[in-house]
Amino acid sequence: MKIAEFLRWAETRWPAESAEEWDNPGLIAGDLDAEVSSILLCIDITAEVLKEAKSKGCSLVLAHHPLLLGGIDSLREDGFKGALIAEAIRSNIGLFSAHTNADIVEDGVSDSLAKKLGLKNIRALDGSNVGHGRVGHFENETLGSLIERLLTILPKTEKGISYVGELDMPLHTVALVAGSGMSFVGEVEADVFITSDIKHHPAIDFKEQARITKKQALVEISHYAAESVWLEPLATQLSELAVRVEISEINTDPWDGVVR
Repeated sequence: MKIAEFLRWAETRWPAESAEEWDNPGLIAGDLDAEVSSILLCIDITAEVLKEAKSKGCSLVLAHHPLLLGGIDSLREDGFKGALIAEAIRSNIGLFSAHTNADIVEDGVSDSLAKKLGLKNIRALDGSNVGHGRVGHFENETLGSLIERLLTILPKTEKGISYVGELDMPLHTVALVAGSGMSFVGEVEADVFITSDIKHHPAIDFKEQARITKKQALVEISHYAAESVWLEPLATQLSELAVRVEISEINTDPWDGVVR
């Protein structure tokens, strides 16, 4: 299979036109006529991930996050993005990303997290089958048992899991956005909202509002961990192609530790 053929297949799964306007998914680097014999799946393209791709003989890296996003005006090799792309080109490794266009689809990023959690009656936050985030239902769960479940299904990260709420509060409706999704917190009513990268002011606003209206919980998980759940379902989707598929063993959560 050539990269051009892979791109045609990818467009049927994650149409480029369904990505957010600010996004930049698709082929980052690579020759359309190059042969793809093996694909490495990852969340972030880093120097360590590219080294892994080379060591495993992978000819294409399929990442969730685009390497070139937001104001890139130079690919000098004394900058890490220029160095990564130059090394990929020299090594004949193509780089591709499926980002917000993979967030919204069935068996996409948020959908995979919802299914891994065991939610029932899953739908997008707007009630459709295709859209941002997911909402579903639990039976006989509390905030504490949800956090224990998250600790079981997510890869370990140094910062762990943060929460707002009482651990014994019952949960029935769960909403989530894998990745940075706090802008969607008001889209649907739920007992708990799970997402990543929550800033101070939105968190305290959520907590104070919950004192006045309905009790709600807020759970913050690692951006990398939330989205990495997608890689196994993605590997299953790719199994229909005549290529070898590897899931990266590199944990690209950026934090090396915390001090308490």
